[in-house]
Amino acid sequence: MNIVEILRKKRDGETLSAAEIEWFVQSVAEGRISEAQIGAWLMAAYLQELNGEETATLTLAMARSGMQLQLDHDRPVIDKHSTGGVGDTVSLILLPLAVAAGCAVPMISGRGLGHTGGTVDKLESIVGMQLAFSPEEYRSLLRQNGGFFARQTPNIAPVDRTLYHIRDVTATVESIGLITASILSKKIIEDLDGLVLDLKVGKGAFMPTMEAAQQLADQMLAVAHRVPLPMRVVFSAMDQPLGNAVGNWVEVEEALQCLEGKCPDDLFELTLFLTATMVELAGLESSLEAAQQRVRRVWQSGEALEVFHQIVRAQGGDLEASRQRYAAAERIPLEAWQSGVITEIHARKVGEAGITLGIGRTYPDDTVDPAAGFVFLKKEGATVETGEPIAWIVASDRQRAEAARQQLRDAIQIAEAPQQRPIVLKVLQ
Repeated sequence: MNIVEILRKKRDGETLSAAEIEWFVQSVAEGRISEAQIGAWLMAAYLQELNGEETATLTLAMARSGMQLQLDHDRPVIDKHSTGGVGDTVSLILLPLAVAAGCAVPMISGRGLGHTGGTVDKLESIVGMQLAFSPEEYRSLLRQNGGFFARQTPNIAPVDRTLYHIRDVTATVESIGLITASILSKKIIEDLDGLVLDLKVGKGAFMPTMEAAQQLADQMLAVAHRVPLPMRVVFSAMDQPLGNAVGNWVEVEEALQCLEGKCPDDLFELTLFLTATMVELAGLESSLEAAQQRVRRVWQSGEALEVFHQIVRAQGGDLEASRQRYAAAERIPLEAWQSGVITEIHARKVGEAGITLGIGRTYPDDTVDPAAGFVFLKKEGATVETGEPIAWIVASDRQRAEAARQQLRDAIQIAEAPQQRPIVLKVLQ
């Protein structure tokens, strides 16, 4: 194999063979080709697009580049993945709900990058929370607690880590084939019985249009069918932030409140739908309606809340110490500058304001402020009066808060006519 010939072949729009793709992945894993050549390969794959066979081969090769979990659980092993949003607290609520409803859930998540938030950043705001373990520890956590939260480590799909970092600095993140391989390579190693993909569509999503989202869904389903991995794709709206909180610790607090029964309507609706889809896919109920009833029961009974506390304790987390650590964060109101109806809270602009505040990061090595966040008191469709608080800006740095305040204001539109949008758009399988 010759990397230059492979680059030339893909650059000119030819299809790479399985052997060529597997050799490329193995060479990346062993450090035998340069970052410049990896970047050139990614750009060629982005511009000429990977077809279904190329994407499937790349996905499986990337999955085999690291450890395989082989969880061997007596429950159906089901996971959920989101393509990234703003204020997307779903995973923190969904995992304990799905476990309480009878699934085993090994959730390996990522950190936020750009305007989207990351589940790992939220979990790492919990004092003492551990998210990296050995294969045996993963199996033990799943047996004892029914699920775990984890982050990607150097031995989990290591080639994905390398490619993702270079994609970020070579403007190739949005490639359908590369997104598919990145997501599914990390899920295949979990030895899953099923996967639910929450595919975000809208102003705050990587896929801003339904057409682009449909292309990604088709590619993901094609690869999943080849593995084979049973999968459902749920298209959900990401035009305004989901729920009321945007941040790290503030989203952990919102997740706890939701599990206690005090949940914003949009966050409740989507979490219920996604969790029920997992339960149905697991074969625990014969219909989505019955699965929703099961999830509602474990939510209302407090079982899911107890599962969340159990998992946090088992992974070293201390929620009370976290509350004390972030109690001193300042809360600055963003007040309505006119009376009317909130017609837009632009999710991407909110996410970009969050980077300014310290919620998110522009580059993978940037640090985040776990205390920073926005907490919305009013969402789209709400009526406001001049001077009424729309949101709290939670900050440990006043200067950053003032800079983010103007960006947050620019993300919000107040007018006369309300607009109503559905949260679940459609489902594929």
